[in-house]
Amino acid sequence: MPLQRKKSLPDVAQPIQLTATTPLSREEVSILSSMRREEIRRQIDESERLRANPLLYLVSPQVKDWFSRQQLVMLVLFINISLALMFFKLLT
Repeated sequence: MPLQRKKSLPDVAQPIQLTATTPLSREEVSILSSMRREEIRRQIDESERLRANPLLYLVSPQVKDWFSRQQLVMLVLFINISLALMFFKLLT
């Protein structure tokens, strides 16, 4: 019994059928566009605040998230620096 392998690419001889979805209603389009405009306005406001006061980068959620993800790396770095300082003090 020969081993049948799964095809890695679709067969281009057969046409690919895309499912046609129903178009969005006016209300849905209006809600989505207003949400998008509000998001763009928020991003512009945030970029203006950060440009006016660069220290706000330190308390931004992205920086806090980065620090929380890098806790182990920062701990290892702190321990290495501490050990290096202790070693140099022993030499002198």
